Amino acid sequence: MAQPNESLKILKGKLIILASFDFGGEVEKQTLSSVLKIQAGPEYSKPIEVSFGTLTGLIVSEDKNKICNVHAYADMFAMGVGIIRIEFEIPEGMLVQDVILASHVQGIFVDGLDLNSFMNRKMNEIRELLKPVSKSKSYYNPTKKFSMLRLEKYSPDIDQVKLKTEYGAEITRFLSGESTPRTLHVKEITDKLSHDISYYDEDLFLVSYEAAFVKGCDDYFTDMRHYLELSLALSFLYHIYDWKIDFEISQAFKAIKTAQKSTIFTQAPRRLERSLLKVSEFKLEILDNLEDLMNPLKVTSDWYYQSTYEHMLKLLKVKEYENIVTHKIDALDDLYSTSQEISYSKMALITEIIIILLIAFEVIAFLPR
Repeated sequence: MAQPNESLKILKGKLIILASFDFGGEVEKQTLSSVLKIQAGPEYSKPIEVSFGTLTGLIVSEDKNKICNVHAYADMFAMGVGIIRIEFEIPEGMLVQDVILASHVQGIFVDGLDLNSFMNRKMNEIRELLKPVSKSKSYYNPTKKFSMLRLEKYSPDIDQVKLKTEYGAEITRFLSGESTPRTLHVKEITDKLSHDISYYDEDLFLVSYEAAFVKGCDDYFTDMRHYLELSLALSFLYHIYDWKIDFEISQAFKAIKTAQKSTIFTQAPRRLERSLLKVSEFKLEILDNLEDLMNPLKVTSDWYYQSTYEHMLKLLKVKEYENIVTHKIDALDDLYSTSQEISYSKMALITEIIIILLIAFEVIAFLPR
């Protein structure tokens, strides 16, 4: 392992920041293409790329501020999730350690705005543009950021094997999304460096939950980035469904408590029915679109990309979030069953009271005779 004070020097490379955001629900691909005025193919799994042009960026390092060119894009998926993609051309001679510090401590700026402010501005511009065709005018405001560091030329000029052995700790710090000086455990380094999904032996495409580190992969980098973005979009969309279902479950639970306390019989509270109907709509959307996108065989016919995409879904924990959402949908079904049981018990009680009253009435009517 390289000593803590040593760092890779970047001669040519890019720092790519991806930020997933919600733009108001699913929009048909053709409609999305028409509004954004960009011709796009019919594939549901592929985004529409909107370019914001070439901008000026500033990366703040320890020794001095470094100006660089920035290319900004929005990759829009018909499923209702967009990804703001900011590509910084790293100034020659900058250290990987400086990039890590700039990403998490010092700061990165685009056109005079800090990175988060610039991204938020672009997200709002896209949302305003799509308001007339979006299903919802309320948005899931949290965003999910993901970093990629792509090295084309660097010093010392070593292969991917030595990169892992001599600079494994530094690569692990980037993949872990942290800049603390703590000593890394050997198992942590080994785990992060084991997730290499590159095609050729001389390439390196390491993926973690927080970031990706790339060396080479020139011929197929764009395809790999596409599958990574699709995985990130799916993960983020399940976060959105999780948030929406939590709200509906809270409304349903309030409805059940009201029904339990009420002395007036109702078969199913309206709030519960509305929540159940809304979540059923979510369930149909997941079955209609997301289940296909979760199946690598339906996304691509290439065996390598199938394996790569499946691995990305696993590393980004997309299936775990899918299980959480599915579990909560089942929980709401249970709540509805509970409400029905409460209603049935009330109906049985009222029926018993009516029968007793009828018998009593017959007895009273018979007494004078």
